[in-house]
Amino acid sequence: MPALPQIGALIGDRYKVERHIGTGGMQYVFLAKDILFTRHVALKVPKEDAALRRFQNSAVVSARVNHPNVAKTLDYLDDGDGSYLIEEYVLGADLSQVFPSQIPIIPPAASARILHLLAKGLAASHHAGVVHRDLKPSNIMIEGGIQLAGLKITDFGIAKMAEAEIGLWADAEDRGSTTSKTVLGAIPYMSPESIIDFKKATFPSDVWAIAAISYELLSGKKPFGGNLASIPQILSATPPPPPAAIAAPQFRALGGELFDIILCCLQKNPEDRPTADQLVQKMEGLCYATYNYEFGTVNQVRHPKWGFISADSGNDLIYHKDNFYGLSKPINVGDRLWFARHAGEGNDRAVPIVKLP
Repeated sequence: MPALPQIGALIGDRYKVERHIGTGGMQYVFLAKDILFTRHVALKVPKEDAALRRFQNSAVVSARVNHPNVAKTLDYLDDGDGSYLIEEYVLGADLSQVFPSQIPIIPPAASARILHLLAKGLAASHHAGVVHRDLKPSNIMIEGGIQLAGLKITDFGIAKMAEAEIGLWADAEDRGSTTSKTVLGAIPYMSPESIIDFKKATFPSDVWAIAAISYELLSGKKPFGGNLASIPQILSATPPPPPAAIAAPQFRALGGELFDIILCCLQKNPEDRPTADQLVQKMEGLCYATYNYEFGTVNQVRHPKWGFISADSGNDLIYHKDNFYGLSKPINVGDRLWFARHAGEGNDRAVPIVKLP
């Protein structure tokens, strides 16, 4: 195992390690200060010595991608006993930290925006000849966390390292005994061709992955199930059902259009899927709003259909039950909500609204 940097250490006479901020399937991540440019960066260290050469090669490949929706690879260096990948630091949380633990389901407007930005970042990487290979919620950084201010696809370099581990799993006779957390986290978003031969990375496989992620956001469920149980369904590519929540009148139009686009990307034959560029064009044809989202608490239930929210930011709002997305339980005083605010006479209105766990 490579040596981990000590807090306060200066790596390469430039990057001062401040704290550990995360651990992925293939790497440890530290927050560091670039003392030359006086900015924070993400400093990544591979978990295994065997991955060092791949770690370096992947840094070179991922550095070719330059787009606002892709976390930029800034530097690579060997310093003493360690090898380090320096990446743009994104202030926020990865998508797996936001969904579903904080927000159990994402309304169509926010889901559409996420898919649109993912498609833009993916198109840029594909233009540079770079396939991600391992797209999943933990490799998508949400700027501003629950505010959904923007997003960046991360770990293009580390994803190349994941190819070895997932490729070994794909070749194993007893897949159950060789399944790791890296593999389990990747399977629900893998395309049929990736399940069959993961080492043959393709652009259409990336498109499938972001569509699978988007379906999960929109519905609260993975399109083909989770973990190993999803493999037969992925291989058959039987279209997942429409999310129940988009049947509500106020969500039906945009939700239905978004679901149709997702289905286009989940075609079994890779050639039948849109390219990332074509997916961007499809998303640009949708009409969706971008909102600022807030947290709040129900403080009054004045009627079976409506009541009031005490927002964490101040200024109470009125809610209507029909504006909840994916609501399956009664509304009670004390319920925590996530919503967008709209100006209104008397009180602002909350639309859309998601009831939190």
